[in-house]
Amino acid sequence: MIFNTQMKLVAIGALVVLTGCSSQGIYNTPIEERSTTRPLQESNGVVTPVDITTGVTVTPVAPTPVFRPQRNEETSVETSVPVAPKVVLQSKQNPAAVALLATARKQTNNGQLRSAQTSLQRAQRIAPKDPEVYYSLADTHRRLGEFLQAEQVALKGVGIAQGQSTKLRRLWQLIASIRTDAGDLEGADKAAAIAQRY
Repeated sequence: MIFNTQMKLVAIGALVVLTGCSSQGIYNTPIEERSTTRPLQESNGVVTPVDITTGVTVTPVAPTPVFRPQRNEETSVETSVPVAPKVVLQSKQNPAAVALLATARKQTNNGQLRSAQTSLQRAQRIAPKDPEVYYSLADTHRRLGEFLQAEQVALKGVGIAQGQSTKLRRLWQLIASIRTDAGDLEGADKAAAIAQRY
């Protein structure tokens, strides 16, 4: 009889448990259906994308940064245009300088070296970019025995005559003569070697 009572209690307990599982209680959370309506296809090794529309949108924390150049920055555009080599064109001689050069030649031929020097200094002020004026003035200084001044003037002429090989050769030959007259034979040899390059 005790055995039958226990069996009855177990049966009633099982019935209560089963009844509780089948009915919706106050603590049960509702389950929302979110599966897609597409039937599952058999996998044949090909991955097919599945359209998942969950209705969830993701908002970024910060907006996407936009990079702009500073207003005061200058944009430099590099060009690939080849640069032509620098060509020094011989300009026409100034007529007043030509006249002073002719006068200085006459004065030198007559032995008036100081007068020739003055004429050439005037020509230098009129035509400061004429290598011929520097050549004549340096030669006059050499004839007067002013070797340091003669070489300085000739070297200025070399700087002005860049790109004019004939004038450069004459100026370096003159520098060789100036150095020879001054007793600098080693320097004269170097100047003569430079003259031969032109």
